[in-house]
Amino acid sequence: MKSIKKAIISSVICNVVLWYGYTLFGVLIYIISDVFFSSEGYYIGLIKALSVFAIGFLARPFGAIIFGYIGDKYGRRIALLTSTLLMSASSAFIAFIPSYRSIGIFASLLIAILRLLQGMAMGGEVGSSVFLIENADNKKNLGFLGSIKVLSGMLGSIICLIVIVICKKTSDFDSWGWRLPFIFSLFMGFVAICTRFIFDESYAYQVNKKNLSKSPILEFIKYYKRLLLISIGIGIAQNASVYALLVFFKTYIREISPENFDITYIIEIFGNLLYGILAVSFAILSDKVGKKVIMVLSCVTLAITSFPAFFMLHYNSYLAVIFAYLMFAVPSAASFGVYNAVVCELFPTKVRYTGLSLAHNISAGVFGGFSPLICTWLVMVTEIKISPGFYIIFSAMISLVSVLQIRKSDKNIDW
Repeated sequence: MKSIKKAIISSVICNVVLWYGYTLFGVLIYIISDVFFSSEGYYIGLIKALSVFAIGFLARPFGAIIFGYIGDKYGRRIALLTSTLLMSASSAFIAFIPSYRSIGIFASLLIAILRLLQGMAMGGEVGSSVFLIENADNKKNLGFLGSIKVLSGMLGSIICLIVIVICKKTSDFDSWGWRLPFIFSLFMGFVAICTRFIFDESYAYQVNKKNLSKSPILEFIKYYKRLLLISIGIGIAQNASVYALLVFFKTYIREISPENFDITYIIEIFGNLLYGILAVSFAILSDKVGKKVIMVLSCVTLAITSFPAFFMLHYNSYLAVIFAYLMFAVPSAASFGVYNAVVCELFPTKVRYTGLSLAHNISAGVFGGFSPLICTWLVMVTEIKISPGFYIIFSAMISLVSVLQIRKSDKNIDW
């Protein structure tokens, strides 16, 4: 088996596990808010749980620093192995925390700690894109290779939803069955950790092994501040939109739809599948027409479709909600599919893991993690259902300005 094929297979399996554990918390946010937080009304409990969800994102930049340092100094392999182990363990432990009614505030604190550990693990997750792109010894199809992380992440989310549906049908889900998907993280983690051992270091890392930085973090901060700011800005729109899509849409639909219109899981499964396919498709297209072109078009489209997408959720129609979900996903997926390759090309091998990890996780931590919270807050304060559109448009404009700052001389493909 060629090294690139083996790298793709191992990265897909491990990224599925990471996103399974991370998505599970968001999908079950309505149960987590009820089990682990005091009952003070639907919105208050939900906002508390979403705040913990956001705290996990705040930990991601710290995870990016830690795993970025490990990945650039000691190798991509050990960084990816450690992040997978941390995610699997922290996800599984959630299943064994007693409820708020049993141990009070300690339940909330334990959930917050485990979410922080999940966030730190996700800080190193983006390294799978670095690993795949760096295995392209011919320097071709970088967009496609970078999009594999997005597709595998969506597959992890889909598996998460399928496991939840199975548990709903075979257990008393709202009482104790919701814990089973978290326990399943142990099995998935074991498979992923075993899989991590089958690959070697990336081609680019081996080529540049004699030119590695002794202090990648310090060197990165000293010489690559401008590119870091650009990379953070580019990632803002996609992170704000994708987490509104994955988390806020679910809670929003649950709130505004009548009981006989609860098709949330169906929308999410097909929406996530489409999201992954679109991400790969646009990435392949970007290898032909240019990554910058796709990024610009995705930002503009996202800004245009934000208000219509939220507005269509008002209609008590299967078609309207599905169309709104997909209309929101298309530009977001296009941006996410191309992002990893765009940013990887900006940094040399000696700081590439740190660069992509920090850029992605800072934008995800600030604009992605708080996206569901901000959207919920906007609806609660303004009582206008389409008000989250303002936040998405603002994010899209920042990303548009950022991507236009990239120069041809900024590219750094050094293998």
